[in-house]
Amino acid sequence: MLRIKHSAQEQWRFSFAPVLKGNLVLCLLVCLLIALFGLFQAKQNVTSAVHSTLLSGKNQIAYRVAQSLNLLESLAAQPEFYEPHRPPEAKAAALNVISKQFGYMLTHYVDADVNVHSVGEEPASLASRDYMQRLFSTGKPQVTDSFAAGADGVTLNYTVAVPLFYKGEIVGCLFCAIYFDEVEDLMREMAFEPGIEGILIGRRGQIMSSTEKDKLHYGDPFLDEVRASILLGTSKDKIEEQLLGRVSGSYWSIRGADLSYVEYARVEGTEWDLICMGSLWAAYAKLFPVLLPFMGLVVLACGGLLWVMRRYVRAQMQVVDMLVQSVQELEEKIYRDERPDNLDFKEVLRLTSTGLSDGLTGVVTRSVFLSQLKEQLKNVKCHRLLALCFVDLDDLKTLNDTYGHGVGDRALKSIGYVLREFEKKYDGLVGRYGGDEFILLLDDLDDEKELRDVLDELVLRLHLDVGEQNNSIPIHCSIGVSLYRAEAGIDTLIAEADESLYFVKQNGKGYYKIYQS
Repeated sequence: MLRIKHSAQEQWRFSFAPVLKGNLVLCLLVCLLIALFGLFQAKQNVTSAVHSTLLSGKNQIAYRVAQSLNLLESLAAQPEFYEPHRPPEAKAAALNVISKQFGYMLTHYVDADVNVHSVGEEPASLASRDYMQRLFSTGKPQVTDSFAAGADGVTLNYTVAVPLFYKGEIVGCLFCAIYFDEVEDLMREMAFEPGIEGILIGRRGQIMSSTEKDKLHYGDPFLDEVRASILLGTSKDKIEEQLLGRVSGSYWSIRGADLSYVEYARVEGTEWDLICMGSLWAAYAKLFPVLLPFMGLVVLACGGLLWVMRRYVRAQMQVVDMLVQSVQELEEKIYRDERPDNLDFKEVLRLTSTGLSDGLTGVVTRSVFLSQLKEQLKNVKCHRLLALCFVDLDDLKTLNDTYGHGVGDRALKSIGYVLREFEKKYDGLVGRYGGDEFILLLDDLDDEKELRDVLDELVLRLHLDVGEQNNSIPIHCSIGVSLYRAEAGIDTLIAEADESLYFVKQNGKGYYKIYQS
């Protein structure tokens, strides 16, 4: 609230800037909450999408490997392939037909001397191949990492091989080579969400395939990529340990300006690990357009609230301006050293009928008084004496029953006038506490002696005569007083004044008592 003086008149103006700032802060806070909710939802979405993609991808790759193993194992159970007396060329020819039928790069027979036989070509030794050595030494099926093969020496493939047994001994094996393009196609298909990437790494931790070909290259160690990232909640050594131990895991990492969620798991039936990662910002960018309408609604709601508040405040300020003007007119009219004989109480009521004052007596209401008292006590000077007075019209019920409520109302009006006069003289406050009770704060006092002089004068002034049909009806008031202390709150002061008033009421009425602790 701003108080601005213009010549002899005072105008009150309300600064709307704090309301505007508060509304703006509220709008920003709600929009921020919506944005944070979107970020939380994006986190949920990206973790769910990465997990689903990982499950889908590793299951599809494992299915393709298992499909090849099942085919080769079913062929290895046929005598035409495991009987050593059957010509290798016949076995190679039969496998060549099967290879074309099932879409393999090639399917070949390997004899007991680890020589591979193919149609129209001389046998070639595979004894130097690691997976062949493991197969003949362990008698277990093998699934290799990807490697370059073929006439061009660059075509990537992986091999599935199963042993051939005859009378309990290994007499060779069957293997099929599968174009690694199939795995790459599966990797691309599984990244069905924006920002979801997949990496397939081999048994030695090298990258065999990636949907991020421009960033991750074939043969690069995956742990180099891990080292280049800032890891959250884990470490490079822990990730390496889990990959070697075939343990699934997950972590968050910061790569450049991107925050990514990473999850990894072993592909069943192989020594490969599939790693999926999702960008939080990509998921948030996808979700953000959904959040924008809600933010727009918040902005509109805050704008509408601001407009309504502005209209309401303007309307209330008109009432306040009227009240200020009324008080100024009232002070000029009635607050003098002497009470005018021709005081028009109807005019007083008109000037103070704004709702902040009591309609009968012209003093402020109880709630307004208590609010003003609270503010005034905040600025009490330590060397000043403050007195809180409870003023009660004696025998109001008898007065109303005997002479009518009109006389009682005129008595209350007269008391209100006297108290307003003392309020102005001693920089105090006065209010109607309720019924026939008034409450008065006296501030401009030097000591208790001056207080007693003021109270003596007040008691005398409150011995009034109220006119009724040419009859003079005497009235008087009782007063209870409490003295302000820094440690005493408003409730304590009122209770002490009320206790003193009760003492006066029980001991003759018509005078005052100061509370003594």
